[in-house]
Amino acid sequence: MGEVTANIHQLNDSVFAVIGIDGATNFGIIKGSDDSAVLIDADIRRMDEIDDALARTGCKKIRYLVNTHENFDHSSANDYFEKNGTIVVGTNGCYQALEEDGDEKFAEMAGRSPELWTRFPGLKMANLQITFPQEMTLRLPGVAVRLLFAAHNGKSHSRGDAIAILDRDKILFAGDLLYTDFHPVTVYGNIPNWIQSINQLLGHDFVSVVPGHGPVSSGGNDVYKSAFRKFRSYLEDFDGRLKEMKAGRKSPGEVESYMKSGAYTAMGKTWMVKRNIEYSLREAN
Repeated sequence: MGEVTANIHQLNDSVFAVIGIDGATNFGIIKGSDDSAVLIDADIRRMDEIDDALARTGCKKIRYLVNTHENFDHSSANDYFEKNGTIVVGTNGCYQALEEDGDEKFAEMAGRSPELWTRFPGLKMANLQITFPQEMTLRLPGVAVRLLFAAHNGKSHSRGDAIAILDRDKILFAGDLLYTDFHPVTVYGNIPNWIQSINQLLGHDFVSVVPGHGPVSSGGNDVYKSAFRKFRSYLEDFDGRLKEMKAGRKSPGEVESYMKSGAYTAMGKTWMVKRNIEYSLREAN
């Protein structure tokens, strides 16, 4: 893997986002006055990057790791951090998803990076240690992090969707309910429910929002809401095209071309569009 320098976006004196390169997963670091921290999401494949970010932000102990949902790129370091004394936290939905098929998906994803088994002997999927149905608050000296279950009707982007809010600072870690500048993964979720989750989030006021993938939206309430509205429009458009495709009015190729053109031309991870379409077709059959 080699050493990697983390791309750290500092939101204030104690809150940081680690921004993934080329739309890779973003992580959050919320630091207490005693140099302990809450880590939001962690991908075992990017431990060099995470370790660099924790060292450079002066974090001495990770008290809590929050999984915003169950996907490998957000939960695969649970085992590593649990062995180092960190408490892993997430929603009941996230726990259930990991319990039902986490081992299978972990083996599939980790199998693509065989060097992990050498670096982390005995590495395995680990589930959450503390779960919550709707809301809980994590506290460190000087900071409080409010966690909310945000999957409308049980599934939006995924079954486990959680958001993390620092009410005092008006900062939101949105997990994969928000993508900025990159095509999203829609294969695990329900797009109409996802849109409803976004509608609920638009009822809040934030200064900064950290998406699950893509650049941070900072600069106040208007910037935050603009990012969510833009992404909601994408989901509404894509969902409409998928319905046309399933009704036989559009071909998969036409939908793919459309979602890579016009307002979406500059978006990254274009390969994700075809994958999302193919999965939608399999679901329909």
